[in-house]
Amino acid sequence: FDGITTACFLIFTLEIILCILGKDDYFLSFFMILDVVSTGTLILDLTIINDLMLGDEEEVKNVRGTDTAKIGARMTRIIRVMRLVRILKLYKAIYEANQAKKKKVVRPLNPGDDEDDDWDDLDVQGPSQVNRESQVGKKLSELTTRRVICLVLTMMLLHKVVRIDTSQQFPTSAHYGADVVNEEFLRLQDDPNNETSRLIYERSLLQYIYYHNWYTGSTGDTISSQYDSRLFWVGIVSSTQAQAEGKAANASLRSATVTSWAQNINSIESSSDTAWILGLGRLPESIQTDLGETWDAQCDTKSQNTRRIGVSLIPQVLSTWGVGYAVPCPENLRWHIAFYFDTRPFVYWESVYSLLITVYVCISLCAASLMFSNDANRLVLTPVENMIAKVETIRDNPLSAMKVADEEFKMEEMNRAKTRKLEANASMSKAVKDILLCNSKHSTPELMETVILEKTIIKLGSLLALGFGQAGAQIIEHNMHGVDSACVDAMIEGKRVECIIGAARIRDFSTATEVLQAKVMTFVNQIAEIVHGVVDEFHGYASKNNGDFFLMIWRKEAAKLSKLADMSMLAFTRILGAVHRSPILAAYRGHPGLQQRLGKNCRVNLSSGLHYGWAIEGAVGSEFKIDASYLSPNVSIAETVERATKIYGVSLLIAQSVVTICSPTVAAKCRLIDRVIITGSVTPMELYVIDLDYMSLTVEPPPKMQINWTSKQRFRVRQFLEAEKAMKWHEDAHMVKLFEENPEIAQMRFRYTLEFIHVFNMGYQNYSQGEWQVAQRLLTRTRTMLGVVDGPSMALLRFMETPYQYEAPDSWRGIRELGHAT
Repeated sequence: FDGITTACFLIFTLEIILCILGKDDYFLSFFMILDVVSTGTLILDLTIINDLMLGDEEEVKNVRGTDTAKIGARMTRIIRVMRLVRILKLYKAIYEANQAKKKKVVRPLNPGDDEDDDWDDLDVQGPSQVNRESQVGKKLSELTTRRVICLVLTMMLLHKVVRIDTSQQFPTSAHYGADVVNEEFLRLQDDPNNETSRLIYERSLLQYIYYHNWYTGSTGDTISSQYDSRLFWVGIVSSTQAQAEGKAANASLRSATVTSWAQNINSIESSSDTAWILGLGRLPESIQTDLGETWDAQCDTKSQNTRRIGVSLIPQVLSTWGVGYAVPCPENLRWHIAFYFDTRPFVYWESVYSLLITVYVCISLCAASLMFSNDANRLVLTPVENMIAKVETIRDNPLSAMKVADEEFKMEEMNRAKTRKLEANASMSKAVKDILLCNSKHSTPELMETVILEKTIIKLGSLLALGFGQAGAQIIEHNMHGVDSACVDAMIEGKRVECIIGAARIRDFSTATEVLQAKVMTFVNQIAEIVHGVVDEFHGYASKNNGDFFLMIWRKEAAKLSKLADMSMLAFTRILGAVHRSPILAAYRGHPGLQQRLGKNCRVNLSSGLHYGWAIEGAVGSEFKIDASYLSPNVSIAETVERATKIYGVSLLIAQSVVTICSPTVAAKCRLIDRVIITGSVTPMELYVIDLDYMSLTVEPPPKMQINWTSKQRFRVRQFLEAEKAMKWHEDAHMVKLFEENPEIAQMRFRYTLEFIHVFNMGYQNYSQGEWQVAQRLLTRTRTMLGVVDGPSMALLRFMETPYQYEAPDSWRGIRELGHAT
């Protein structure tokens, strides 16, 4: 046993040393102290250490000193409790294993894959990221575990130390009987030749032996069988051999007395009238013979410091009497009259109960820690870690805040659906319980502050994404990564990006502002909803809104630059069709004030321009106010291209820089109308137009059912738009196919015939080469060839007429100075 204990001690010591060397936060930590204490208690189990601490149980000074005995007993209990600290090593291993399993990846939610009434059919999943334990969570869990362990140990120590021994309340029959026999033996010592004193002593000893009869206790026939302590050895204990022999000779029982007592007991038990009075049982005849002989069994201790002479009640194996193991001599006795009891049954049950207590302590420790940790996780740690995860998501990609908000809203809707389902399936007992307890059926539980804070973070992130847009993403990311200070540094250095720049302007906006006045904000927002929605669907970003002007950006992605160019061109084409098909915007055609100022055929219209180039993305302003935007000559060029739509009488102009990077199939949809020099550009550029006749569009009929735009409906629409947006980015999605299959675009391009295109191209080539007389004849034809005035034809004719009278100047190189196109 000592060898196994020593081996365990060495292994645990090695573990502590390795943990000190391998773990940064282990040295002098709570768990190191726990390991040291639990390992150190192994020393208490060594036989030598245990004997030194507990001492000899038969020391006379311990028997006579009541206070010392109490201290020794309590010290023994404390040592036993300290040994239980070892079970905390098992708890520590379980705790660390649970912490390791805490990181698991949950299945992300697929947007837009649900119907109207299937919220409750989906499992509620967490955010689609790996849950990493925060520093707050780690610290709180460690503190909770430490306090639980200290609390349990304190309870156990106080319970063992403060508890009074049951032996100090009332003497047991063993103690009381031993005192009676000792008093009678002392009287016999005073007068050894007194027959009466000897007879009383012998009968007292026999009564004591029979009442605590080992054999009746084993067979279960008498009252003594109900007790777990049974007498198995009687004798004299002394520090000298002579004194032990003298006392043993005088204390020995006479054979006649033993025989007479046994006959008397047999007669009592044989009679049914007296057997119930006192059931003492019987002893084997061999044991009766040993009791009637002189006590001469020498059972000295191993140290030879204590001499024992007496008689054993179980000196040999007696299977018929339940003696399976002979005990001829006890161990470690003192000088006095000694009665040795077989406490193995008592120790057995005491061990069983001790094991049950140990198991109970383990379960209580784990349960208490789990409950504390669960409460802390549920109320504090999980919400805080969710907030941290959302902040990190927004910090890494500020524009993803809207997606985070949508995922959170979906979780809320699924929880509400499950709650409604549970309420619908509630039993009658639940309804009765609510009535009896006066519970309101529609009572709303008060939200935790952590939940409010989490939702506030999501809303702030969404507002940041909406307010700053793509241009401000770098500002948000830069400031949220600087966690060492709360200072906001908005004036960060700009970043150069390659992008497709789109500019759109509301026609006749000043007139609309004067007429609509307070409603002009609604008017602009109705147009912005169409412009921003279509741009986002085609993977663009709305950058700046300045009253009548909208700036859109498609940031360069090397692998798909051509596709982005196709998307930008298709987006502006779709915007024009959506504006003229919208029943909401069509209502302004009948506005009396607008008809009076703009004529009876007035309508909401947009002009747009596209250009590709570099721009500086960043903050514009000061520490008092900033705007996230794009600055560069290319932005000015895009604005000039948009303003040139008035010169050429079209709604959409596209610069050469965009046409050269788009796909050939989409470029074929464009018509070259001029080659110009624009302020901000050092090289001439060609201008292209996508022929679109918005006057041929009819207004889309209003929906038959009025849609109630709740948060749930808006969420579903956003999910649908996200799915449509993702589909367009797929490799199999071709913009030219979407261009050709769109019925609105087909209707707007129906008027422009192949003959018209050929005639205009010939007219333009002559214009470019300086053959203005021929160009006049061809362009005059195309001006009215469509049944309506062709804007580019009219613009070229006007330029050749005034002031040149259709004669190209000598300096003409096919390039026109457009300036700012004012």
